Amino acid sequence: MTFHTNAMDMLDQPIDKTRKKIYNPKTNRMIVINGPVYRKLLCGGYIHWREERLLIPPLHELPILRRYLSFISYRIWDIVSERSLLAVVNEKISLLQILLQANWHNLTLCQLLKLCWEREETKAWRNNVLMEFLHHPNLAPSKYRPGALYDAFIKTDVLGPEHILALARTFY
Repeated sequence: MTFHTNAMDMLDQPIDKTRKKIYNPKTNRMIVINGPVYRKLLCGGYIHWREERLLIPPLHELPILRRYLSFISYRIWDIVSERSLLAVVNEKISLLQILLQANWHNLTLCQLLKLCWEREETKAWRNNVLMEFLHHPNLAPSKYRPGALYDAFIKTDVLGPEHILALARTFY
């Protein structure tokens, strides 16, 4: 085997094509996965959502996070339509929690919730939010028979995505 000056690997493929890259929302550049910049970002709180090939900024870097979420909004719609708004990123935090923490637009969040409103996991999440609200010690309705209120809300199905979203914002 001869030495190649154009950085060929053992399979005669360019090294650049074998090294995977991901978009860095902090610098608007592509970086090598497992490279020094990538590792530094992970140590700084960035999350690499491998399933979706996204590098998500930490929640405390709100300007970068909001800009990035706007940039990938088409991907967010795809993720919600294919999987769920409750899709969990690396077994740590749900996509919905990230969007709520970033103070994402209510109208957009309501539309995303409507997209997966009748899915079983969304129904379970809605019930959990409602139960958490009704049993919260600092909230007025908890003084009055929360079980009866829960039954009334569930049976009449009066709480739409915008109401449940408002309740969820109080807990996230």
